[in-house]
Amino acid sequence: MTIPAKGNSQQSSSPILMRVLLAALLLLSPTVSWSAIELGAGEDPVIELAALIVGGIGIFLIGIHFAGEHFQQMASGSFRNIVTRISERGIGMLFGGVFLGVFTQSGKAISFLLADFVQVKLLKARQSGPIVFWGNVGATLIVFVSMLSIKVFALIVLGVTALGLTFHIPKKLVHTYGALFGIGMIMYGLFLVKEGAGGLAGAEWVAGILAGPLGFDLLAFIVGTVLTLLIQSNLATTMIAIALASAGLLNVAESMMVMVGAQAGNGILTWVFSSHVHGRARQVVIGQIAFDIITTSLFFVLFYTEVITGLPLIMASARASAAELSGQVILIAFGIQVGGALVCLALRKQIFDVIEARFPPSQAEVLSAPQFLHERAADNPSTALLLVEQEQVQLLNRLPAYLDYVRPETATDGLPSPGDYHQAFETISDNIGTALTSLSRSSLTVDISDKLILVTKSQEQLVALEGYVYQLAADFSTIGHSGKAEELGRNILESVDFMILTALDAIASRDSGEVETLAMLTQDRTELMKKVRRNYFESEGQLSDEERNFVLDVTMLLENVVQALARYGRLLES
Repeated sequence: MTIPAKGNSQQSSSPILMRVLLAALLLLSPTVSWSAIELGAGEDPVIELAALIVGGIGIFLIGIHFAGEHFQQMASGSFRNIVTRISERGIGMLFGGVFLGVFTQSGKAISFLLADFVQVKLLKARQSGPIVFWGNVGATLIVFVSMLSIKVFALIVLGVTALGLTFHIPKKLVHTYGALFGIGMIMYGLFLVKEGAGGLAGAEWVAGILAGPLGFDLLAFIVGTVLTLLIQSNLATTMIAIALASAGLLNVAESMMVMVGAQAGNGILTWVFSSHVHGRARQVVIGQIAFDIITTSLFFVLFYTEVITGLPLIMASARASAAELSGQVILIAFGIQVGGALVCLALRKQIFDVIEARFPPSQAEVLSAPQFLHERAADNPSTALLLVEQEQVQLLNRLPAYLDYVRPETATDGLPSPGDYHQAFETISDNIGTALTSLSRSSLTVDISDKLILVTKSQEQLVALEGYVYQLAADFSTIGHSGKAEELGRNILESVDFMILTALDAIASRDSGEVETLAMLTQDRTELMKKVRRNYFESEGQLSDEERNFVLDVTMLLENVVQALARYGRLLES
């Protein structure tokens, strides 16, 4: 069939809203832009075409989840080194960003991926900026190869990686196979959605809706923004504009404004989806939003400057470079992303100065920076063990702050919460574990080996102790009590605090008297706690279930703290 040309009087009365809704139907997925929309004759039933779209989206989403899980497992070792090398040089950032853009098809997705890297300290927020900027350019490159089929390639990837996942040959590449299998699912899902969307686009009833002109450039900007919010991809909206321009339904000016509006919509989407991201990771996502704001503002101004003054800028350059309307629109789409990336790179320092001032790191991130451990610590095993011990003492020194926070007389405004300390503890503890594992693989003397075993056991007790203290603080933070139950809980809290301070004194002084005091304080109290609980419940018969559970929790936590500190004390003695 032939799509009616722009200007048909009967079709031009079609409502703009219907065109927006149809465009959303054609590109229901944010990633179907892997291939162009082919406006060909649709012979398959509508239900089959809709099934292709829905099934393709399902396969794509499972692929995203599957690939993400395996990429997280790969975030160490050689993969960590690759990311580090990419972020060290400008050329690496360029190619790394373009590579990620081609595969993710979304600057928004790249920003969230790099936010995870910043969260696990593979990257710094400022290093991620150029990668995010160039990633938007890489995503747009797909418009030049949008007519190529990816079905065969996707099936080959699925077949080969499925064999690797099944037979684990070699075993060390299992997570790589998993990540590639997920990518294969993503690509095949996109192919299915494209097939369904292309079939729907060729139906005669669709042609009538598509034939009406947008009419106003500003309205085209609004349609681009709204359509991006509906289908959640500025690149998909760009592909719609290219397809409609190829069919003669949009001119160059309207197409450009649809794409500029799509960039604005992408910024809005990124802001909405970033609500769960905090600290330095959020700085990366805000970097993508800054890109969207700057790119949208820049080309919005350039567009109206060219329209009002007649200066030969973006659209004139596209007309001079390509004869076909579709080619002109593709060049504009690519030029918008490249221009935005270059401007953001030039303003990179100023952009991130503002971002870091408005979105500072979280309390937990500030606390999670190791004070003594560093990457070169493992070069000297004796020094490394000394640094680990100092890091352990620093973590132990923080435990009283957990309990201070939940004291009623403490003003907690601006202070780190027990949750912040706990999150920081887990990060530093992971660093300590990595350092100890690295040392265990080194060639060590007998004395250093014995020391390594001792420090490793101390770390195990420290992890257990921190968990008990954190749980004790959490009980006081989340459950309100009064009367005898609260009084008992406060007494236990003070007992735990006193024992921890005694342990700190013993570690600092290494005095045998302090160690003996710690041993005396941490004698087994299991039977004593049983008697306390029994007598308490008998004398306080009016306790609610919540208060009874609270008493059970805090008394058992006291027992656990005593046992952990007792083992810690024995390690000090040795």
